[in-house]
Amino acid sequence: MLEEARRGLHLTHLACMDTELEAWQNPAAQAKLRSIAQTYEPGMPQTCRIPGSLWLFAVMLTGDMERLRLILDETVRTSRGTPGYDWELAASLQWRANLFAHRVDWEGDALADADEALAIYERLGDLWGTAEALAARAESHERKGRWGEAAADYEAGIDLAARLGARAQQAVLKARLGSVLMESEPERGELLLREVLASHDGGHNEALPAARLFLSARLAQTGRVAEAREQVRLLREEFGISHFIIFDAFILGAEAHVEAAAGSFETCLDKIRQALGRAEDPLSQAIAPHMRAQYLHIAALGLAGVGGRAADGARCLAAGDALLPAGRVMPTYEREPRERAERQLRALLGDAAYAAAYDEGAGLSPGEAAALV
Repeated sequence: MLEEARRGLHLTHLACMDTELEAWQNPAAQAKLRSIAQTYEPGMPQTCRIPGSLWLFAVMLTGDMERLRLILDETVRTSRGTPGYDWELAASLQWRANLFAHRVDWEGDALADADEALAIYERLGDLWGTAEALAARAESHERKGRWGEAAADYEAGIDLAARLGARAQQAVLKARLGSVLMESEPERGELLLREVLASHDGGHNEALPAARLFLSARLAQTGRVAEAREQVRLLREEFGISHFIIFDAFILGAEAHVEAAAGSFETCLDKIRQALGRAEDPLSQAIAPHMRAQYLHIAALGLAGVGGRAADGARCLAAGDALLPAGRVMPTYEREPRERAERQLRALLGDAAYAAAYDEGAGLSPGEAAALV
């Protein structure tokens, strides 16, 4: 028991670790993460609840997402079969729903997991858990392009968070709702994102990065480039872990999108080269498998804007399309740059030359496509 208590302290420390690149990418930190990841076996009862469940962070940070999938499956199985583990079952189902929502290329039913978690939390009277399960269900709707259902679940979660007085949770859900509303009510979505930004108290607020990221995309799409640049600048400045590799990738992608909207195509290409490099990291690929496709589409937009690179742009566009996870529906902030790139490339090349270059790009590996940029 004493040894397990010590492990729990190490796991708690891991959950609070400094997430700057050098803090987890150096050999000593990686060795510790691998040691933690190998300590438990999937399905052990102590890994179904805190602090043992924090073990998942070590597995994620070593990029072993296939094992994470196995761990979550076994955690659900153990929790379901262990008396008194109802809350743990709901939590593991919610975790798995979130994973399936991000990994639509994996077999799994995010909606069924979220529904079951929601029913358990409601039966237990856990309002916080209910709001989180609603958010997981909303995200599963979102990834399938069911924008109305996603918005309804986010709104229900916001109401619950308001009842609890959980302002940070409420703000995160509002930012997610603002993003979803870009598909049907973009003006209302923009107002909601601005409300999230205006309501923060100057302290740490995990909703701010998402709100700034979504708002910058909206501003870039509607030609308000100066304000879009400012939102991305504030995002990098205020977000304490902006250098953590996956978040750096997201921010670089946003910067590249804004520069393309501004007509600064060389700067766009410089940013997207860096973003594509970050997207190759195993953690980035595991958590955001759509990222490379999205960034090759932005690269195509940048290549359309510089002289003599249109054919390479069409090749990048095709390579990005080939990398899109099966079953994933692109939101407007991903779809709009891709559509604009295709329009511009067709206009520059003509239909026949565009089709020929596109066919060449469809067979490129991600590394080969990135090398064109």
